[in-house]
Amino acid sequence: MESQIRKPVAGFFLALVAAGMWGVLPIALKELLLGLDAGTIVWSRFLFAAALLTPWLASLGRLPRPGQLRGAPGWWMLLAAASLCGNYFLFTFALHFINGETAESVIQLTTLFLIFGGVLFFREPFTIAQKVGTALILLGLLLFFNERLVELIVLESEQSIGVLMVLIAAVGWTTYALLQKKLHSDFSSAQILLLIYLFSSVVLLPFVEAGALLSLSGLQYAMLAFCCLNTVIAYGCFAEALKLWDASKVSAVLALAPLFTIGSLKLVVLVNPDYAFSDRLGWISIGGAMLLVLGSALTAIVPKGKTEDFPAHIATPHAD
Repeated sequence: MESQIRKPVAGFFLALVAAGMWGVLPIALKELLLGLDAGTIVWSRFLFAAALLTPWLASLGRLPRPGQLRGAPGWWMLLAAASLCGNYFLFTFALHFINGETAESVIQLTTLFLIFGGVLFFREPFTIAQKVGTALILLGLLLFFNERLVELIVLESEQSIGVLMVLIAAVGWTTYALLQKKLHSDFSSAQILLLIYLFSSVVLLPFVEAGALLSLSGLQYAMLAFCCLNTVIAYGCFAEALKLWDASKVSAVLALAPLFTIGSLKLVVLVNPDYAFSDRLGWISIGGAMLLVLGSALTAIVPKGKTEDFPAHIATPHAD
């Protein structure tokens, strides 16, 4: 990648588009959950992405071959696919219990988990900047939940259930990201994603409510289309940004996703004061979200030579 021409401005704007799309995604998912269950939504997103990626790879002659899945690579691929599928499903399902601001802020822990995973499994260095970033993330979370800490301790509350689901989703994404490094010796990034999309489309098929897909409102169809396009466009911008700019800097920009979520919902509430799906965060919580963003950006700063080892943070939806 070092031999490619760097275009920092283009890389920055592509990363910003990806961050914006991942930041707005929970808002669209929350609206869509009024008409569809989480399994049908996630299945639709994976099927749409697979339908676009398959002919593109076929035209390039780069479709994955069955022989590539023999032995250990096949098992690693299976685990990676299950992890990312679980990430998408749990993040979406968690939105039954929490709103977009909370979900997008908690999912920032993927950045922290990924750094710890790199240190633990690949002996990556843990720099001073990353240590400071870790402290800021933890402080940011405490401030973000300053008015809800007692509620989170009660595991039976909806808030704690939703947050726990997002935490497990973050672990799932981290597992996928760490395995992707291992799989890169046998597959390209596009091949990995295609196999994951196909796996997830098959695994989630029994949970699809086809009738619900035919009874959506016009707004809900628009939200579903956005969520499906988000899977392809956001990852496409992210991948292109990595070609044009340093991965650590792309990761730092992607950390802005929670601010896009909070800003978008503040705008929605301003236009529609009765809008139900917003936490209506106070300034202390917003300050905590900003510390989360700063901490995530700092933990993304890795030593030169290590920036291409891992995929940058998503989104992700990550679930996104």
